[in-house]
Order: sequence, then C-alpha cells, then structure tokens
Amino acid sequence: MDRRSALKQAALLAGGLAWLPSCDFGPKRVAVALDNLQLDVNLQDLLAKVAATIIPSEENESGEASPGLARPGAEELDLYRFILVMVDDCMEKEDQQGFSNGLQQLVPFTKAHFEKPFPQKEQAENEAIITQLMEMEEAPAATENAEVSPAEQLKDIQAFLGITKRYTIQGFMISEYFMTEKFPYKLVPGPYQACVSTEGLTVM
Repeated sequence: MDRRSALKQAALLAGGLAWLPSCDFGPKRVAVALDNLQLDVNLQDLLAKVAATIIPSEENESGEASPGLARPGAEELDLYRFILVMVDDCMEKEDQQGFSNGLQQLVPFTKAHFEKPFPQKEQAENEAIITQLMEMEEAPAATENAEVSPAEQLKDIQAFLGITKRYTIQGFMISEYFMTEKFPYKLVPGPYQACVSTEGLTVM
C-alpha cells in the first residue's frame, strides 16, 4: 500500500469515528409501523404497560430481576407489538377506532375519576385499576366542558381492555418462550413405551 492510499484510509476512519457518537444505539423503543392505527410511541408504551399488567413477569425466589426471571411477562416478550399488528391487520375499522379511542382515553379517564390514575409504579395497584375499569357498569358524572361523555369513554376503554387482554393472552400462548419452555412440541405419536402398567386405569 502506497503512502497516498494509507493517508486516504486514515482520513476516512477518523471521519467515521467522529460521526459514531452522534448515532443513538440505545434501547429506546421505536414505534411500530402500522397501516390503519395512528399511535405514537407514548401510546404504544402505554399499551405495553397495560399488557404487562395483564401478564406480569415472575421473579425468581431470590427476587432478582432479569435474567433471573422465573417467567418472562408481556413486557419481556414485547407482546404489545403482537397486539398492535393483530388489531391493525385483523379487526374492522370500527373496532380499531374503539381500540384507539380507549387507549387514548385511559389516562385522562383515570386521572379524572380515580384516586390513583393509571399507570402506577406497583403492579398490584395497576391490576386494581384495570379490574375496576372492567367491572364498572355505570360511568361517573360528566365533567364540565367534556367533549366525550364518561359513558362513551368507559365503553371505549372497556372495549380496548377486552381486546388487549385477548391478544395479550394469545400472544403469550404462541410465544417462543411458551412453546419451547412450557409446552414443548413433541412428534406424534411421541416416544415408544414398550411396557406400560394398566393397573388402576379408569375408562370413562
């Protein structure tokens, strides 16, 4: 390699190193690209929190955080992405709108009508809020200058929570973790067992 080529490569390398600090390779969440739903990163983060409330992670006996989890939850499995794709691809426009409205109204509604708005830091508190929302049969009295009545807000929120719960459970049941750790696939008809005792066998 001649001197001119070596100097050119050194200049390119120096320029590349100077550019690298401006790049953000951190763990920040990027919004999922959707065709029908219009949800920013903050709303997608809120959806992830609701899903994590429905299926939380289970810590090991020592109480240590990941990677010592006894069972990953919706947050670790990124189930909010599955929920978004299913709603965006598989639901009717009316249901998509109700889902979106309920998600957007969740925080304002709980701030206006609950002592503790969603989300809270403690899992138990978030579970109590979600349970209370799902079990509410009558909406609180309307506040002044409210664009949407509490009854309509509650209807959308309950529709959103019902959809989120269904797809959170479905996503967990078909996740790699569940299919490999909890319900591993076995070839049919399974391993051959030459001698099996039938003593005590009950035939229905």
